[in-house]
Amino acid sequence: ALPRAMSGATVDAALAAVPTTVGDAAAPAPDQVENPLPIVKAPIVALEDWPASDDFLLREAVEAGAALGAIARGILPFSTPRTREDITERWRALLYNETVSLPAARRMAQYALDAKPRVAPLPTTIEFKDAFVNGNGKGTTEGDEMDSSEGKTGGDTTDTTHTNDKTGNRDTKVTTGLVSIPPFALAEAAVFDMPLLPSFAQVDFSAKRKSKQALQGALAKIRKLEASAQAATARNATSVGAVGVLQGNNHRFFLKKRETAVGRNTEDQRVDVDMCLEGNASKVSRQQCFIKLRWNGTFCLRNVGRRPVWINGFAVESGKRAKLNSHSLIEVGGMRLLFLPNPAAVRAADPEPF
Repeated sequence: ALPRAMSGATVDAALAAVPTTVGDAAAPAPDQVENPLPIVKAPIVALEDWPASDDFLLREAVEAGAALGAIARGILPFSTPRTREDITERWRALLYNETVSLPAARRMAQYALDAKPRVAPLPTTIEFKDAFVNGNGKGTTEGDEMDSSEGKTGGDTTDTTHTNDKTGNRDTKVTTGLVSIPPFALAEAAVFDMPLLPSFAQVDFSAKRKSKQALQGALAKIRKLEASAQAATARNATSVGAVGVLQGNNHRFFLKKRETAVGRNTEDQRVDVDMCLEGNASKVSRQQCFIKLRWNGTFCLRNVGRRPVWINGFAVESGKRAKLNSHSLIEVGGMRLLFLPNPAAVRAADPEPF
């Protein structure tokens, strides 16, 4: 409250001196602020701070897996000694500074073409290769045409595509062909878009165990089915006195002799297993092979035809022989036969004559 003894003019002067809002409060003078905070400005990075050779060495070393601290310890032959801060600042500029990254990439590409340093380029992905070729194909073609046309004229215009000895600068026509260089942001985005691998806590070890148990159960079921098929086939073969069976898609052949001829029947020659009953036997010889029961109870196949006979994916050439095991898959002339022996008939068979 204002004192009552003050006059009207004094009251008006006092009211004018009192700030009406917080925004009207007078800011303290700079010399009255205790310990002012220093203003830190971001360093200005220019393209000319580093030569193209140093940028090239830095890029190749980092892409090869070298750490910036190791580079700062002097593992690279820079033109001048570089500190860790200088190397970090330059690498960030090559990645994120738009005014430095693209001109530096053009300059490094031109340096690689001119100086041909002994550094093998690192492999890149197909996407980056396609992007670089599609983006630079037109410019490169124009540059090649320009070089060829200027080479034919043979004047001073050749200096526009080569280094000027007086100034030491490269003409801009060469560098303008290198456009649309894939930036680092695309690689970073591609890495972020990759699916993440599950952590150790997210791995379900019970699922792997269950899948292994399911596989073992399926294999056991297959073995039971094979045993059932073998028993049924053996009963059928025993009923007709056969020592083995050749099961095809369309016909079943019983092997009733110790040595069975496989081929195709003709008017002049007959065979025990006629492949014409199974399908098109145009690629089967009249006598393609012989299946023989040996003295020790095993079976063997001897190929006497012109074309090979395949047993479980392995070729038996003409004049060669191979052992036949139970459930062997025989391919003759493009037709497949499953060989199933009859153990009971094999044991009861007469011994092989000498």
